[in-house]
Amino acid sequence: MTSPSHDLDALRHRLAHRYQIGRQLGRGGMGAVYLARDLQLDRPLAIKVLPAEFASQPALRERFLRETRTAAGFSHPNIVPVFAVEDHHDLLAMAMGFVEGESLAERVTRAGPLSVKESVRLLQDVGYALAYAHGRGVVHRDIKPDNIMLERATGRALVMDFGISRTINTGPALQAGLTRVGEVVGTPEFMSPEQASGDNVDGRSDLYSLGLVAWYAVTGKLAITGESTQKILVKQLTEIVPPIAGARGDLPEPLAAAIDRLVKKDPADRFQTAEALVDALDAAQLSAPHVPLAVRLFQQNGQVYIGNALLVLAFLVYKVVNSEPRADLDRLAAISVAFALEFVLLMTIARQARNLRKLGYDRHALQTGFAAILEEGDEARAQALAVPGIARKRRFRNFMVVPLIALGIYDVNLGYSKRVEITEGYYSMSRVGATVLITGICSIVVGILILLLDPFRQPILQRLGNAFWGGPIGALLMGSPKGGAALTGTTKPLATATAAVTPLPPSHPGSPVVSDDRLTKIERRLDALERK
Repeated sequence: MTSPSHDLDALRHRLAHRYQIGRQLGRGGMGAVYLARDLQLDRPLAIKVLPAEFASQPALRERFLRETRTAAGFSHPNIVPVFAVEDHHDLLAMAMGFVEGESLAERVTRAGPLSVKESVRLLQDVGYALAYAHGRGVVHRDIKPDNIMLERATGRALVMDFGISRTINTGPALQAGLTRVGEVVGTPEFMSPEQASGDNVDGRSDLYSLGLVAWYAVTGKLAITGESTQKILVKQLTEIVPPIAGARGDLPEPLAAAIDRLVKKDPADRFQTAEALVDALDAAQLSAPHVPLAVRLFQQNGQVYIGNALLVLAFLVYKVVNSEPRADLDRLAAISVAFALEFVLLMTIARQARNLRKLGYDRHALQTGFAAILEEGDEARAQALAVPGIARKRRFRNFMVVPLIALGIYDVNLGYSKRVEITEGYYSMSRVGATVLITGICSIVVGILILLLDPFRQPILQRLGNAFWGGPIGALLMGSPKGGAALTGTTKPLATATAAVTPLPPSHPGSPVVSDDRLTKIERRLDALERK
């Protein structure tokens, strides 16, 4: 057997005229994928090389080339583009767009189930991609977590391997995770019943697979699994997928209803098109609300107010604490100045709040907008932490803060212990002692600032601002008009996601009715599989 390093060297030699082949990104039943650079266009891309046993079959090669050319004609932001096919006798490879990120399978393995917002984004992005492909007569037939890439910078989901799963229908058995019965190819855990039984499939088969992908994404577990390929296929044909609410109780009802509808055994009971799925999710308004510019600017100004107010209070505390015991006039002056500054700041932000109310945004809309902005920040921070090495560096930095602060406290105590009292209340300190004291104070301040200004932590001023406007003072400043503008994107009942969902009549609890003719066909398919 040829070693992977020898395969890579041979590949580099064969494609040296066009591509600079780098490291291997992954390997599966459909071949290996390598990071590469297009020498002519100077851009990164991914090269997928099909196994030699597939490339050596003329009929298979022709079908693969024909369907890959179809996929190469796709141009959609949620589909990994195909740039070229390299056909060199025993070498058959495909140049695809390189996505800087990770697959959905890798994301769930690394960080656990997706949030509600991430799950809705996933279903919508993949739904858009499938709607585009189905509209051009192409059925993917292998929708699974490994074939969905999540772009690190934006969180966008991209579907890959269009046309590949339709191609492989003869030749040696694939490795674990793929199966074939006659014309059937796919991944058993995400295969539709009609695909498993060898029937003709349409776009609704991809939607069933997408439902199982969503089930996995929100729970971190497979909805249907088994000890062997045959047992998994039988379950796909005969067992109802359990309701998602039983495995993830915090999902909004419209989202749970949409996922449950996708995994109906009868294609007629599913969403009939990918557009219908996207429309249902849009109607439910499960995505984050749109935050108007006026609300965003007010939120930023509010943070400035909170920061200035805290500085004024710090000034007041310092003056009161450090004033002479009998300096009542000094304390009164400090309190008066602080009160005047706070009053001006309060009236300024109150005027801005009243102007915002005149634009039609009530306090509820303000709170909703602030919560959405905070959630956007959380999502951005999560994406940044997903970059390899960033989380580890953050943990190391926070770990080093502890000895830094401890050393600062020790230096401060040491510096104070070196003081010499000259007269009552007045002290003298050597240069060495003063240096140690100043170093200790700086160490403490730097350590605290590192913790407070951590870019991966929710900003303190933002949280204080949200709490301020959610409290009684914020209500008093904002007022309560009779009507206000609502922020789009809030949840409301989803009729289209739950309507027209007809339960399958069970022959016994937990199992749908399967016709005798279909059972006979299933048995023939399984017998053929077992003989391979």
